[in-house]
Amino acid sequence: MNAPNSPPRRQTTWWAAALLLRGQTEADDRNIKAFSLWCFLWAVGFALVVYLVKHFPDLLGPISWTLALVPIALGIPVMRAFLRYLREADEFTRKVQLEGIAMGFGAGFLFGMAYHTFEQFGAPPLPMIAAVVPMAFGWAFGSLLVASRYR
Repeated sequence: MNAPNSPPRRQTTWWAAALLLRGQTEADDRNIKAFSLWCFLWAVGFALVVYLVKHFPDLLGPISWTLALVPIALGIPVMRAFLRYLREADEFTRKVQLEGIAMGFGAGFLFGMAYHTFEQFGAPPLPMIAAVVPMAFGWAFGSLLVASRYR
C-alpha cells in the first residue's frame, strides 16, 4: 500500500524493473530514459573515438588527448543520471540495483585478477576493456537474482 504522499506504483514485471527496462513509477521511467539516453550518447562517443583513432593513427598531441577525454566527459552524465535514478527510487529498487552493482564489481574484479594469473601461465593478453563484460553480466545476473527472490 502506498503512503498518502507517495507516487502511485504501477505493475511492472520484476525482471523489467531489475534490468532498468521499466520503472515502478513515472519518476523511475523519467530517470531510466535519461540514463538510457546518456548511455547511448556515451556509446556513440566511445565508438566515434575508437573509429577516429583506428582510421587516423597520425592524430597526435592535443587532438588525441582531447579525443581520449570524450568518453570520460560523456560518462560523467551517465553516472549522474544513474545516481539520480537510485536516489529517487524506492528502497526495493535501490536494494536490487546496489546488490547487482556489487555482484558486477565483484565479477569484474575476480575476472581481472584471475586472468592476470592466467596470462602469467601463457594465456594471451586481453585489453582492459574485457573486464567490462563480466561486470555487465554480473550486474544483470545480480539484479535479476535479488529481484527474483522478492517477486
